[in-house]
Amino acid sequence: MSALVLDLEAELIADAELQQNETRDAIGFGGGMKLDSQVKRLSKETQSRLKKVVAMTKRAMKASEEGDHAQGARLAHKALELAPDVALTNHVMGLMLFRLGRLSKSLPFFERAWQLDPQDPEIYQKLGLVAWKLDMLDGAEKFYRIQNQLAPDRVDGIINLSGVLRDQGKFEEAIELLRIAIYAHQGDFELWNSLGTVMMDSGDPEQAKTFYEEALRLKPEFSRAHNNMGSVYELLGEPEKALPHYEEALKAPVDETDRATMEHGKGLLLLAAGRVKEGWDQNEARLNPHRPDATLFTLEKPYWDGTDLAEIKDKNLLLIGEQGLGDEVLFMSIVPDLIDAVGTGTLTIACEYRLMDLVKRSFPEAEVCHHMSAALEGRDVRVAPAGEKNADIWTPMATPLRSLRQSLDDYPQDRVGFLKPDPLRQEVFRQQLAGFGEGLKVGILWKSLRMTPRRHRFFSAFDAWKPVLDLPGAQFINLQYGDVDEELAQAKDEFGITIHQPRDIDLKMDLDGVAALSSACDLILGPMNATTNLAAASGAEVWFIHARRTTWTLMGANRSYWYPQTRSFYGDKFQDWDTTMRRVTDALRTRIAETG
Repeated sequence: MSALVLDLEAELIADAELQQNETRDAIGFGGGMKLDSQVKRLSKETQSRLKKVVAMTKRAMKASEEGDHAQGARLAHKALELAPDVALTNHVMGLMLFRLGRLSKSLPFFERAWQLDPQDPEIYQKLGLVAWKLDMLDGAEKFYRIQNQLAPDRVDGIINLSGVLRDQGKFEEAIELLRIAIYAHQGDFELWNSLGTVMMDSGDPEQAKTFYEEALRLKPEFSRAHNNMGSVYELLGEPEKALPHYEEALKAPVDETDRATMEHGKGLLLLAAGRVKEGWDQNEARLNPHRPDATLFTLEKPYWDGTDLAEIKDKNLLLIGEQGLGDEVLFMSIVPDLIDAVGTGTLTIACEYRLMDLVKRSFPEAEVCHHMSAALEGRDVRVAPAGEKNADIWTPMATPLRSLRQSLDDYPQDRVGFLKPDPLRQEVFRQQLAGFGEGLKVGILWKSLRMTPRRHRFFSAFDAWKPVLDLPGAQFINLQYGDVDEELAQAKDEFGITIHQPRDIDLKMDLDGVAALSSACDLILGPMNATTNLAAASGAEVWFIHARRTTWTLMGANRSYWYPQTRSFYGDKFQDWDTTMRRVTDALRTRIAETG
């Protein structure tokens, strides 16, 4: 078994890797490892022979626990060089790399420790957490199951296994695992919190609230449970009740990742509560590099924080797209304001490359280029070299909202469509739609391309669309990108409805075509995603279908102030799809009657 090779100095100067899975409510390594128990796993002869090595590992752990992870890693590396074939030294080296944020580099050392001592439950805990963070869920599940076999009384293995099962969508299995554990450990607040999170991700915030309350009864200062209660109240439509929990959560976050996540969540909650100015100010937390989903920008020009429009007057400003495509379209509504604000300067828009033709046509006064992203050590890193070349200053698209949109009154209600579809393609699509038959031409969407177990709760099942599709007097057109063969077949075979497939368009890649097609329709129905945002921004009449009333994009209102020609539909509680779709059906029936 050959020793592992490590260029430690290169790892010390490298950026931390982003965990690909949030591992929410996981039990981390805490103190790292029980070093004395690890030493006892060595034979007496080995302990005697490796006194110097053991002492060095203890010094490494002490340095790391005092915050000097680099020194800890250097000491661990020296111990490893002296004893490369000992589980202890590989274990400690893996832990030091993990604390430096070098997740993928820590994994081989944990694996080596496992090969050298396969009966150590602690190593399975570490292998499981690293695999979970790297989104290797099947491997993480296996490691945690072995840990639980070796140490059945350890609660951390049960909690982390339940989290992995939850992220795989195995909700019933996770719930049963936690219920059995709670029966044996009724005073463990972490178990109650984990059960709440499984319930919340499965789509039952009311039940989740009960379990979070018990976790907080057992430990009132438990920050993660407060954060989770904030999320629950937002889903239940009570954002003002959620805010105090975010405040409590931020008093004692476990680490900087937790803090960044909580601060971002608080910003979205303030927006959901209608506290718009506070919300956009707090939303700057989205850029915190400690937040797992934060986009990292590597631009050399000065950054504009969006608070003072005087700072960009007569300047060349680079406005760069961020987050997902839907948000990029949404935030582009401020472009006319920024063109005015730069005065004799120039606005350069760095957008998603599929949007370039549409954006150039819509804003001829601006320069347009595309941004580029790369996955670097698991992080989404974004640059815009063509746009930065002549820029004096730059800002991400959501940041100027801090000065331009401080209240709902600042959202222009006479600006119906700020993007301009190709008129020739619009006419071609109108003729194509006319060939589908008589009646209102209604484009529909029903899901996201990324339907993870957690995201699934925000989208209705396709069955819920049957009352809408049953209405006479409308022709339904598919605007849903991705694999839709199953749903189209279900509509035809079970509902007796033909959902027409538009021709000569790639609904995912041809965004200029999507803008033309959607604006050629009489009406668009669907959740708020890239396509419905693009349709609304292009002036189409869009009815947004929400899983709850308190989504941040509504900002406490009953409709979208981003797009004055749109309507929003939701039920009386979270995931109340029956009520939601009944309201959509009734409204569409009226709309058809008015048209006919």
